[in-house]
Amino acid sequence: MNLSVLITAAGTGTGYAYALAHSRWFPQIALFTADTNPAELVSASLFSRQHLVLPSSDSADYFELLESALQAHAIDAYVPLIDSEVRAAAARRGQLSTKVACNGLDFCNVALAKSRYGDWLDVDGVLTPRLLKEEALPASGYIVAKRDGGFGGRATRVLDDAGQAAPFLREGWSFYEHIDGSEFTVDCFPWDGQVLTSVRQRLEVKSGVCSKARIVRDPALDKLAMFFVARFSLSEPFCFQTRLAGGVHYLIDINPRLGAGTAMSALNGTDFFAAHLAALSGEDPHLFLRPRFRECVVTRQYTEYLMDAIE
Repeated sequence: MNLSVLITAAGTGTGYAYALAHSRWFPQIALFTADTNPAELVSASLFSRQHLVLPSSDSADYFELLESALQAHAIDAYVPLIDSEVRAAAARRGQLSTKVACNGLDFCNVALAKSRYGDWLDVDGVLTPRLLKEEALPASGYIVAKRDGGFGGRATRVLDDAGQAAPFLREGWSFYEHIDGSEFTVDCFPWDGQVLTSVRQRLEVKSGVCSKARIVRDPALDKLAMFFVARFSLSEPFCFQTRLAGGVHYLIDINPRLGAGTAMSALNGTDFFAAHLAALSGEDPHLFLRPRFRECVVTRQYTEYLMDAIE
């Protein structure tokens, strides 16, 4: 199948990971990248047939311009990567002229409504951090501020005490108890009503980016992943985060798409980006989802590219 795929927000680490998977495994796919930045500022553009510059996905004319690009380049599948764009794309699935490769609107809505995870979560051994009301913020000790609809480090702040809460209160953030424990990210690939997972324990985080991780197995997190797939009828890859304290996992975040750190799972034989491209191509994604080890440690470094130059 001669497939053409558009990756938006290609300047993200997730977009770069899709581009690398394409370059390594699927050079026959016509890859298009799009971002608010021009090609010379987007490393993933090096691997694409053409790079498109689009406005921010929250712009009033974004989806009109996107649809024009989809038609002009005969795009077969469109993969959005920013949470708010994923949700907006899911809502417009029937209005766009191509396959929208993301999960459904109901899952996107609950994933972004971080303050309401406890309303529907029903898995033994998994809890959510306790929501704290403004008048009940502890006088001392860490508290966590989160904004519904946000993603990545921009949506979460760990505050030293309640005295730092005022600016977040004015902007409508929610506050949670701080769970002091190991943090895990779980990459998930639904297929035929089941789900394959890769559990990454964060060993080191620099500026919000995981740089060292231990890949492990955890039946409780497999059970939680299957709960998501069954409850929301999921068919596209996603990831979520927990913290483990006192033998209990606390669900702290859900992403309705893969994350940049998902690339670390590929070193253990579970390349979720390649598996997604395989599924979009009509091939068997399981060829790229074969764990090599029961447990392993993966470290992460950066790569430099010369994008543009003037002599």
